[in-house]
Amino acid sequence: MNEFVELRNNYFEKEQMYSFPLFFLEKYRENNFIKNLESKTGLNQFKEIMQLSIKKDIKESEILRSLSYLGQNAYLDCYITKLIMDNQFLLTKEGFDKVAIGLLSQEKTDESTVYALIDSCIECDREILTKEMIKSLLRKYIKQLDIFSIAIDYLYHFKLDGFEQTIYEWLKEDYPINIKIQLIDLLVELYSLEKLDQKKIGELLPFQANKKLFSDYMAILNKEQLVQHDGLTILQSMFYGDFENSGKGNNGGMAVFLKTLGNELSKSKEVSLVVTLTITNEWSHNQSLMNFYSENHLFLRAPIYIDAKNKDPFLKKEQFIKRAIDRFLMKLEIEPDIFHVRYLDNASRAVALLSKQLGKKLVFTLTPDPHRNMTNNDGTLKDLEANDYFQKLNKIKIGDELISESDQIVGIGNHTVEKELHSYFPQLVKDDKKERLWMISEGIQAGENVLNTENTLDPYKELKNIKFKKGFFERPIILNVGRLEQQKSQDELMKAWGNSSISDVYNLLLIGGDLENPSNDEKKMIHSFEDYLFEYPHLKDKFHHVGALSNENIRMIEKQIMEHQDNYPQIYLCSSKKEEFGIAILEALSQKFLVLGPQRGGVKSYLEDDINGFLIDTSGWKTISEETEAIIQRLKNNPLAFEKIQNAGEQTVKDRFSMEEIAKEFLLFYLSLKRSKVNER
Repeated sequence: MNEFVELRNNYFEKEQMYSFPLFFLEKYRENNFIKNLESKTGLNQFKEIMQLSIKKDIKESEILRSLSYLGQNAYLDCYITKLIMDNQFLLTKEGFDKVAIGLLSQEKTDESTVYALIDSCIECDREILTKEMIKSLLRKYIKQLDIFSIAIDYLYHFKLDGFEQTIYEWLKEDYPINIKIQLIDLLVELYSLEKLDQKKIGELLPFQANKKLFSDYMAILNKEQLVQHDGLTILQSMFYGDFENSGKGNNGGMAVFLKTLGNELSKSKEVSLVVTLTITNEWSHNQSLMNFYSENHLFLRAPIYIDAKNKDPFLKKEQFIKRAIDRFLMKLEIEPDIFHVRYLDNASRAVALLSKQLGKKLVFTLTPDPHRNMTNNDGTLKDLEANDYFQKLNKIKIGDELISESDQIVGIGNHTVEKELHSYFPQLVKDDKKERLWMISEGIQAGENVLNTENTLDPYKELKNIKFKKGFFERPIILNVGRLEQQKSQDELMKAWGNSSISDVYNLLLIGGDLENPSNDEKKMIHSFEDYLFEYPHLKDKFHHVGALSNENIRMIEKQIMEHQDNYPQIYLCSSKKEEFGIAILEALSQKFLVLGPQRGGVKSYLEDDINGFLIDTSGWKTISEETEAIIQRLKNNPLAFEKIQNAGEQTVKDRFSMEEIAKEFLLFYLSLKRSKVNER
C-alpha cells in the first residue's frame, strides 16, 4: 500500500474544506513524524495561516496577526502573501496600511518581510509609501536585487515620478541586464519613450556586449517589432531551459520537445502563432528577446530578474512574474487565446493566474511529480526535513489548484500513465473532471530529413571540433545524454560502469552540461567524474565527457556509434532516478540503440522489458551495474536477439512518437478547446 496515495484518497473522499498540505501535515504529526519538522511552533503557524485561507468570516485583525510570521519561512511567506491578496477588500488605512508602513520603516525588518509587503501592496493596489519612504528603501537595498527590483516595480505600478536622474545613475551600477531593462521600462513608463536618452542607454556595457539584444529591445519599445497574428494564438511556457542551450544548466528534453512541437503546430493554417516563453537570467552575446524558429513560431525570453541562488527561485516571485509577462506581451501586442503550462511551480502558477485574469483558456500538463517521491520503495512516507516537505507540498498544492482552474488537462503517455495520474489525483475521476483529461504523448522529429530541418552549421563540420579519443568508437559504447544533476545520476552510472565488468567491454560516453560556465550542480558532477578517474586511472581512455551539443550533433554522434555495432549491442542508458517521459530516450530508440531506462516515471508507458528495450532499477550504482551486466551477458554474441529489440524500439518511435502525428493530436486538442467556452465543464 502506498501511504501517500491513501492520504490523497482519504482527503478527496471527505471533500475537505482545507488544503491538502494542511491535511497532510496534521496526519503526519498524528503519526509522530514531527521530529524532523523545525518545531511545533512553526507547524502551528502553517496550520493557522492555512485555516485562515479557507475561513469564511476572516477579520482584518487576523490578517494583521499573520504579518508577524513573515520572514520565518519562505513557504509560509508565500501563503501569507496570498492570504493578504485574497482578502484585500478587508484592508484599511488604520489597519493593514499602518502596520505595513511600520514594518517597512523599521531598520531591523528582514528582507523577506519587506519583499512580501511591497509585493502585496502592488497586487492590492495600496499606495502606502511616500516618495521619501520609497527612496529610503531603494537606498538601503540598492545592492539587494530582489528588494530593489520589487521596489522599482512599485514605482512602475503607482507611476511615482521625481526619479529620472536617479534612474540614469542606477543604470550605471553593475546590475544584471534584466534589472537594467526594468529600469529602462520605468523611464519609459514615467517619462515617455521620446524623452529616453537612447544614446546613453546604448552605451551601457551589457548592451555593448550584446548589441542585438539592445536593438531588438528598442525596436519593441518603438513598436517596430509587433507580432502579426489574426487567428488562434497559443502560448506555451517553459521556464527551464532555452532552445539554444540544450543540455546546459537546467536545459533538458522539454526544450527540444517544445521547439519541435511549436514548429510543427505553426505549419497549420488554423494556427496563427505559437509563442514559447521562457525566463532568461543569464544572457550570452548572441541572445535576444525574441527569435522566430519558424514563420509562425516565436521564442520569447522574458527579461525577469530571478535570484538563481534560491533553492525555489520562483516561489516569492509569482506575482512579479505574472505582472512582468503581462507587460512583455502587451509591448508586443500578443494576446494568446490559450495558455499552456507544464510544471508544478510558482512560475507556471503565475502564467495560469495571468490567463484567468485575461479571461483566456488555460491548459495544464499534469505529471505526478513530486507525488511519486513522497514515499519509500515499500510505500511508507519518506522522513524528510521540514523545508523539503514544504517545497513538495507547495508543488502538490499548485497541482491541485491548476487542476481546479484549468479548462483542459493533458497527461503524458498512455492508459498506464492515466491510471497512475488517477491514483495521485483522485479528483480527476469526479464527474466534473472526467472529460477534461486528454492523454497525449510527447514526441520527436523522426525520419531521414531530421538533420536538415534547421538553419544551423553543417553538423559534420562541427563534429570535427569534438576531439574524441583515438579509437574510442572501436569498442561498444554506453551513451548517456542529459543535463548534469543529481536526479540524472551520471555519477552513479560512472560507478556502475567502472566498478563492474561492463568497462572491460564498453566505453562510456556522457553528453551534457555547460563546461565553459558550469553551474554549481554541474561543477559537482564534473568533479565527481574527475575524482573517480583519479582513483581509477586505468579507465581514463575508456571514458569521454562532451559538453552540451545541439540535437543535430547528438544525432550525428548516435549515427556514428551505430555504424560500429558488432557482437555487442550499442547501449543508451538513462540513469535518472526517475524520468517523467524521456525525449533523449526516444531519440536513442529512433537511432536503434538498445535502451535501458528507469523503472520509476513515465518511461514504462512505452518501453517494454525484453520487447523494445529494458526497464532497470536506477536507485543506485549497484542495481544499475547488476541489471545492465545481466542484460549484456544474455545478449552478447547474439546480434539477432538484440537487433530484434532495437528494431522494435525504432518502430515504437515511428508508430507512436513521430512529432508530425503528435502535433496533429495537440492541434485537435487546442481547436476543440478554442471552440468551447472558457472554464466550460
